[in-house]
Amino acid sequence: MATLQKRKSRGNTYWSIVESRRVNGKPRPVILAYLGRAEDLLKRLNEGIPHKVKSYSHGSVAALLQIAEELKVVETINKHLRDHCKTIRDGFTVGGSLLLAAIGRACKPTSKDNWYQGFARYTSLSYLLKMSLSKLDSQHFWDQMDVVPSSAIALIEEDLVRAVMEIEMIKPGTLLCDMSNFFTYIASDNRRCSLAQRGKNKQKRIDLRQLGILLLVTREHHLPLLHKIYQGNLQDRTVFKEYFESMVNRFKSIYGSLEDITLVFDQGNNSKTMLSKVDASVHFVGAVSPFHHKELVEEANRSMTTVTVSRKKMQAYHTRTVIWELDLTVVVYISETLLQGQIQGIEQNVAKLFTQMNELKEKIRIPTQRGPKRTRDALTKTIEKLISSRGLKDLVVWQLDELPEDAFDLDFWIDQEHFTTLKDKWLGRRILITNHHNWSTEEIVLAYWGQAQVEYAFKNLKNPYHLAVRPQYHWTDQKIEVHALICLIGFLLSMVLYKRVVEKTGFNKSPHNLLERLSAIRLATFIESPKRKTKGRYKATQRIEEIDEEMTDIAGMLGLLDQKLKTNIPFSVYK
Repeated sequence: MATLQKRKSRGNTYWSIVESRRVNGKPRPVILAYLGRAEDLLKRLNEGIPHKVKSYSHGSVAALLQIAEELKVVETINKHLRDHCKTIRDGFTVGGSLLLAAIGRACKPTSKDNWYQGFARYTSLSYLLKMSLSKLDSQHFWDQMDVVPSSAIALIEEDLVRAVMEIEMIKPGTLLCDMSNFFTYIASDNRRCSLAQRGKNKQKRIDLRQLGILLLVTREHHLPLLHKIYQGNLQDRTVFKEYFESMVNRFKSIYGSLEDITLVFDQGNNSKTMLSKVDASVHFVGAVSPFHHKELVEEANRSMTTVTVSRKKMQAYHTRTVIWELDLTVVVYISETLLQGQIQGIEQNVAKLFTQMNELKEKIRIPTQRGPKRTRDALTKTIEKLISSRGLKDLVVWQLDELPEDAFDLDFWIDQEHFTTLKDKWLGRRILITNHHNWSTEEIVLAYWGQAQVEYAFKNLKNPYHLAVRPQYHWTDQKIEVHALICLIGFLLSMVLYKRVVEKTGFNKSPHNLLERLSAIRLATFIESPKRKTKGRYKATQRIEEIDEEMTDIAGMLGLLDQKLKTNIPFSVYK
């Protein structure tokens, strides 16, 4: 049973709640709680005890708001609006509404209609803004998005990126470019949207209309420098050609010079005309298909040497030659990951083909009972079509023997000698090209490997829990473009946050993990009853809930522990 005990220290009497427990078999007093001095305890009792306790997700929204305040996101958006568009809706400027939507995208992607009920009401945003958010429904966001002209999107993005480069002191270096697509549920008969088109979808949703997004990010920290949304049925090389000038202009605007910039892009963006234009404009690292440069692969196979790239040994060939009338440095190397993937793909295709061939074999062993008779020529065309559809024309060998009437016996097998030649001479080869003639093999390969970082950025944008572009319930081009801007603002804020945490605390997990753990930092609100025998109002005080040691360091670095429950972002006024 717990009891009250007192002890004296330096002339003061302190009270504690103590319980007797056995420690190592012997009774010992264990202090359950320190109550302090009698007068302090009496003061707390007179002021009232907590009447209610509420807690809200706090860490992620507070950290993102702080970065948005530094970057002047709201002021930047509002600056590029026409004067007659600078309206106040439900107490918020257009820039304020778009920022709140972007924070929602970063923390918990949901529809605009569900923004408050599914996200904001469970966070400390209202406390930080000192404003009610309950009226921010889908109509509010649609009205605010409607006044943002498409022509202003690139200007808003450019100003925000320039602010990030200055504040974070990002130096020019290797920049990575890639494209991806995002399926939508826009109806096929919707004629108000030209962006959503059917095309080859990377998520296998060829039955739906899709949007394409071009993304340019820094090699380190994946900071987005430029995005373009395009029609979902366009090829990568077409998009790259259309927007390359925009990329060059963005480089010049931010860095002033192209001298220290290296652009990295994949072989899907290549064409003879485009590569010549890139070579004349900026340093680059790209790739070309081994299928179109077989002589170069054969030359490389005769002269491969062992090199070490990022502590990995590999076979590579380094030379300087002319490709598409351009003087380029070329690296041909064997990628073990690509090699194993290609072998696995071939084996899977062979297994599927042989299943079809066995079904055909059983079928043609039996003479036809009705209809036209089988012929060798017709069966030959059928077999060749099956093999070609799997890309195994030179690898699978077959033989067709005639049986009585119009029956046939089909036999087939893998040409093991040809398969061995493929593995030893062709599979796993990558051809990298660059106009950095003084770069080593390691520098060229590492720059190209950075391409995985922009693919990782797209992976984040498809993460359903944080930063996702989907769901998007907009069906006009202008709304879709503004929605993409909102998503990219959320992504930019999150990656700046991630960069700071990694650099200052050594955090080694993903951006998704960081946002999850920051969201778990909660702000508790204690609502205390008024003093006795008075008609005073209920008093609310806030405290950060207890968090683990690692997150305490991160929260302290981000300034989340000083209980600054107000932001200075001008959400309600145009400046």
